[in-house]
Amino acid sequence: MTRDRSSGNLTRTVVDADRLLPITEVYLHCPRHESRVFVPDPITPPKSIYTFDLLALVGRRRFLAHKQFSEIREELAQRGVQVPSRTLQWLTDRFTLYTVAVHLESLALLARKLQEQGGYVLLIDGTGKAGRMVLQLTDGWGRGVLLSATVPNESHEALVPVLRQLDALLGRPVAAVRDMSKGIDKALRAAWPGLLILTCRMHFLRAEGITFFDRLYPRFRPTVNRRGVKTRLFALRKKLRKATGKSREARQSLVWAEEILAFKRSGKGLPYPFFLAEVEFYRRCERVWGAVRRVLSRPGRRATGAPYRKLEEMLGRLFLPRPGQRQLVESCDKLEERWAWFQRLRRVLRFRNGPIPLSTERRLSEKALEKGRRKLDGFLAKVKQVPRAERTLRHDLEKVAKDLRARREELFAPNVVVEVGGRRVVRPIPRTTAWAEGQFRKLRRHGRRIRGNSEVEALAQREGPGLLLMENLRDTKYVRLVYGTLARQGARFAHVKEETMVAARTLTGLSAGSPIAGNH
Repeated sequence: MTRDRSSGNLTRTVVDADRLLPITEVYLHCPRHESRVFVPDPITPPKSIYTFDLLALVGRRRFLAHKQFSEIREELAQRGVQVPSRTLQWLTDRFTLYTVAVHLESLALLARKLQEQGGYVLLIDGTGKAGRMVLQLTDGWGRGVLLSATVPNESHEALVPVLRQLDALLGRPVAAVRDMSKGIDKALRAAWPGLLILTCRMHFLRAEGITFFDRLYPRFRPTVNRRGVKTRLFALRKKLRKATGKSREARQSLVWAEEILAFKRSGKGLPYPFFLAEVEFYRRCERVWGAVRRVLSRPGRRATGAPYRKLEEMLGRLFLPRPGQRQLVESCDKLEERWAWFQRLRRVLRFRNGPIPLSTERRLSEKALEKGRRKLDGFLAKVKQVPRAERTLRHDLEKVAKDLRARREELFAPNVVVEVGGRRVVRPIPRTTAWAEGQFRKLRRHGRRIRGNSEVEALAQREGPGLLLMENLRDTKYVRLVYGTLARQGARFAHVKEETMVAARTLTGLSAGSPIAGNH
């Protein structure tokens, strides 16, 4: 790097996306005002030899294509550019900061777009453990991430500054949808007094499902698993699959083993309490056990090691008399009874019990809301009819009924009237934060792809705020509004203000001690 002392021009070699690039930065001077110097637009971050275009390319490959550093390094080497892995980490951190900073500087443009659609419905949710969490603020109508930040926890004190910053940038939301966190609820009411706040139906149903099942299922599940039936069935299935010259008995035994071990498929990927896996496993074993016993009761002898005998022996571990057997059967019956109540509640909340991502009928018409209110009244009436002799079930149902009455207005709030294009129209409000939950799942899938294992929490907390905002780069309307095209992303980075970079560091939690702030 050399500087021409007579002109002040700077000559140096920088690393571009596809080559080493010699450049001369020309500084223009006003002939009438010698102190006025016109500085050229920067093509690299301060004190760096790597161009904004290279920085943008590396960041997109890392966060949008989910590439590991070794893969990115190989791709750049094919272009004729050699970049060490540690430098790639520095570049991706820089990309995170610049992407967040550009988003912050573009919020005035986004505010005008939101105003054209009648405002925005705020979906607010957090993920992680207390100490370092990722907070996501999403537009429920446009499905774009408005803001994301690192917060220590979901307390009122931690969230209010972020919500007030959002208010200053985008204005007051039309409504907000949140989970059952008391800290989030208190922060929303402090930031926007009188705001229409809805309870997420997915989180509410999950909480009530735990009320229904936590009395029995945490004991039922390990009891079933300790019997060792699954392990033996997997071994039998493996042996039968490898067997040559299979008899009819072996083929039928394999069909039954496959049927039992496919028990998780009926849950379609749903987690507890939306699917009781061990109850489904137990009932499948029970059906096959009955079928095997009927076959073996027919005339004819079978060897001890015959497939039917082996299957009977395995399933007998669940059904033959032994200490605790009666309690296991009764627990399964009670869980199924509670499952029927849980399904009634799901229908009250208009919750579609489909595959992940869990979702409601995302927006409900006034007619659907009124139907839900009538179903709620019917559900509460049925709760009163439960016999007092069923003490524990009645106790749990009354707790659920109490929660429903307390949150009735938040669950079944009417849709809102907004002004769009000079006309007043009714816009349905999203009834769940499921879309935001889906973004968190994407965040962890990115971590698993990058690390190659399931230890992703540290990476998710470190890169989460930036990565959530980067999902906006997949929206062509957002890219057109903020950058024009992704090819101009590097050029836009060059005009980011230093004070915005400071704000981006605050939101992402990338402090002066992180690699982002060091020189390389």
